[in-house]
Amino acid sequence: MTNRRGIVALAAAALLVVGACGTRVEGGSDAGVDTAAASGASGDAATADGGSQSEEGMVGTLPTPCGDGDASGATDQGVTDESIAISTIADPGAQATPGLNLGVHQAMTAFVEYCNSLGGVNGRALDLTLLDAALFNYNQVVQQACESSFAMVGGGGALDETGAQTMVDCGLVDVAGFTISPEKAESDRVYQPLPNATYQFNVGAARRIVEEHPEAAEHAAIIYSNLPVTQRQADRQVEAYEQVGFDFVYEQAAEIGELNWTPIVVAMRDAGVEYVAMSSTFEEFVNLQNAMAEQGFEPEVVDLEANFYDDAYPETAGAVADGSTVRITTAPFEDDPQDPALALYLDWLSQTAGADAKPALLGVQAFSAGLLFATAAKACGAELTRDCLVEQLDQVTEWDGGGLHAPADPAENLITECFIQMEVVDGGFARAFPDEGYACDPENVVELTGDYGEGASEDG
Repeated sequence: MTNRRGIVALAAAALLVVGACGTRVEGGSDAGVDTAAASGASGDAATADGGSQSEEGMVGTLPTPCGDGDASGATDQGVTDESIAISTIADPGAQATPGLNLGVHQAMTAFVEYCNSLGGVNGRALDLTLLDAALFNYNQVVQQACESSFAMVGGGGALDETGAQTMVDCGLVDVAGFTISPEKAESDRVYQPLPNATYQFNVGAARRIVEEHPEAAEHAAIIYSNLPVTQRQADRQVEAYEQVGFDFVYEQAAEIGELNWTPIVVAMRDAGVEYVAMSSTFEEFVNLQNAMAEQGFEPEVVDLEANFYDDAYPETAGAVADGSTVRITTAPFEDDPQDPALALYLDWLSQTAGADAKPALLGVQAFSAGLLFATAAKACGAELTRDCLVEQLDQVTEWDGGGLHAPADPAENLITECFIQMEVVDGGFARAFPDEGYACDPENVVELTGDYGEGASEDG
């Protein structure tokens, strides 16, 4: 069970959240009711902050793609006069990690309720089915989506490689909230608001570290869980960071559930390590940080991936996490004032999930995926088909979800050239760089040449 937990929590950058209500869950053990089409709210429904975004027809800087219209006709599978059937996959029924990425389901429920409150897309309501891959059933739930859905929207699975080819073969389009494997990330007919392109890497934080901590960059270490997905991520980071001046003097795999971290800590200290990164879950890294503290080993820089942007990390680690930095590409929840698009997501999340609502980084990406799908579908007008959806998505070369995250290129599957560094301070997160907005530069993106796999193809 520990090994399964490691695979999921790291690979999906998961935030463990409790369940959304008012939704239908198929393919797993948690069954509820069907959100389906209308939320019952009026077209000018207010948000929790007074409704300014909805009333003004905007999601942050993005004109809302949702609204009334006269679209009609059964133009493709899952499309009727009244509705558009979409499916969202997550892994909340995973036995080892109950509730895994349920924030994705919550976010898509919130988006559908928001969109349907305005009239749907060209007057067709979104009919949402939530699919629970429960970690190991990703291919099976993709097959369910193949049978009745027009498209998959906003979701993802920790083991998404198992259903990548199935989705392509049945003709689905996936406007994914996130991808994990190269098979999925590089697949035909997959679009992401924040692409996870296998052969690109954002080195913005690395460039800043080289500038401000040159000695640390020349004495770097990376630890990774002994799993293919984490080793691949570590290899990608090493290749990318070395291009901007890093020298990794220590690289080491660690067993899932490792109990004795002292040998790794001693080895890093003996190698003169001043920079530490880890490709793993925050639970594993907390154990390593505690061992570092016990040995009096204090590297100059601790640089962590986006899956560490989780309140549970500093809460679990305590003081040993202070000063650690986490690189993200979404609007921070801690900003004051919050980005208007982020505020809209949080408002509708609160309305639809109630007391169970917990903001999630992947939830932000899922909400953005919903907006991206609806924007492309709206452009198709009444004649909504999968081919038209693809044609419209292929024209979206810059996307930030109205301000939900840094701009990226879904059409060409190109990652963002922007980043934010968050720092753990007194048990929470605070901006470290830049003071506001994002730090953006074309030189923040480097190309990778290693063999990291390839995507599912329409050629099979």
